[in-house]
Amino acid sequence: MQNRKTTERFIKKTMPFFVAVILLLTTFTMNSSVIYAHHDDNQLIKTVFHVYVDGKKIGTVREKSVVDRAVEQYIQNAKGKKGDFAFTLNESIELKPEKMFRPQFDNEAVREALSKTLSVSLEAYRLVIDGQTVAYVSSEKEAEDILLKMKLEHVSKEELDAIEKNKAEDKEVEIPELQPGESKVIDIDFSSPILVRKAQTSLSELVSVDEAISRIKEGTLQKKDHIIQEGETVESITEKYHLTMDQFFTLNPRLVLAPVIRIGEKVTVTEKKPFTQVLVYEATRTQNEIPFKIEKQDDSTLEKGETKTVQKGQKGLEDITYTVRKTNGKTLQKDILNQEQVKAPVTEIQKIGTKVIPSKGTGQLSWPAVGGYISSHMGSRWGRQHKGMDIARPSNRSILAADNGTVAFAGWDGDYGNKIIINHNNGMRTVYAHLNSLSVSTGDVVQKGSKIGVMGTTGQSTGVHLHFEVYKNGVLQNPEDYL
Repeated sequence: MQNRKTTERFIKKTMPFFVAVILLLTTFTMNSSVIYAHHDDNQLIKTVFHVYVDGKKIGTVREKSVVDRAVEQYIQNAKGKKGDFAFTLNESIELKPEKMFRPQFDNEAVREALSKTLSVSLEAYRLVIDGQTVAYVSSEKEAEDILLKMKLEHVSKEELDAIEKNKAEDKEVEIPELQPGESKVIDIDFSSPILVRKAQTSLSELVSVDEAISRIKEGTLQKKDHIIQEGETVESITEKYHLTMDQFFTLNPRLVLAPVIRIGEKVTVTEKKPFTQVLVYEATRTQNEIPFKIEKQDDSTLEKGETKTVQKGQKGLEDITYTVRKTNGKTLQKDILNQEQVKAPVTEIQKIGTKVIPSKGTGQLSWPAVGGYISSHMGSRWGRQHKGMDIARPSNRSILAADNGTVAFAGWDGDYGNKIIINHNNGMRTVYAHLNSLSVSTGDVVQKGSKIGVMGTTGQSTGVHLHFEVYKNGVLQNPEDYL
């Protein structure tokens, strides 16, 4: 009993202490629980970043640096060995932060999505002609080199420097003092301006200076009319313009069913035309000869066919200054600035003879009878050679001189009977045979168409007719060729 009381007293005395200890421990435990909970809250509620490319979500990452490093690596890979170019992304990337309880994110998936979605371009310079982009080059210097190189194909460096200096000083194009026979380049330009513009493009679009020049010169296909020439065929035209048959008939559908072309007809073809061409302007001074005129005057004191120069012609001289606009050596335009006659030409005066000398023939024979017809031609007859032609049945029997001349023979000549030979003193002779009577004698001068005898049938003859022969330079001729 005593022990029980003792125990109760001990409990009463120690109870406040234990309660205090318990309360203290409870308070500590509770405080510890709050810190832990607070720490857990920081771990479970996190800030993540949603990644958008051109407004489209591609995923979520834990940190912004994931995207930054991925983009940096992508650009570095794209540059490769072209690290000197300024590459930029073509797409816009937006990161939207969000605090989330136990968020879901996948850094690797975003990296992979970026590598498939992104593309880069670099800052370049494009060449624009008539609104069309012809080529991209990597720098403004390369663009300038293209223009320079094209111009230097046509002018010297010294000429180009002088032209560029005048343009830089805003001077007008002036015509320099030139010596006869001297030419100078005064300006150079392009038929269509080449504009240089900054641009963004891909590495694969860049070309070299020479490739850009080649593209400009090669140009683009343009339609044109072709006029069919003698000897041309559809095949030859397609070959000339590097067309296939299908291309030709597409351009000329009307020929599909009937592929027949005619001289002078138009067909449509295509031909490459340069985007632009270098135009060279030159000033030239030259002295040209002026041809003299020939004045012909009739002179009755000179024989017909004779010409006498009484004043010899002399060429004149003129001094001309002009400008030309040309491309590839072909003149497109010529403008005369000054034209001055240095020396006047002297007209040549020729006297032309009109006097007809009866003893000399005109070279044109007339019919040696009064009417009649050819009863026998020159050629083989009765097994023998008939040397001339026969004329029979005239309206009267007068025999006429075929041309002016001198009677070389008049008399009897065997089978020819009565015969006359006239020397026309121009290499020609005529023979008249079988005459009934002679009206002239040897040495007489006769005029064309004058009577020299009467038709007959003397000698070896089968009837009244004229046997007529013609000789030129001693060679027998067919009379019909001269009548």
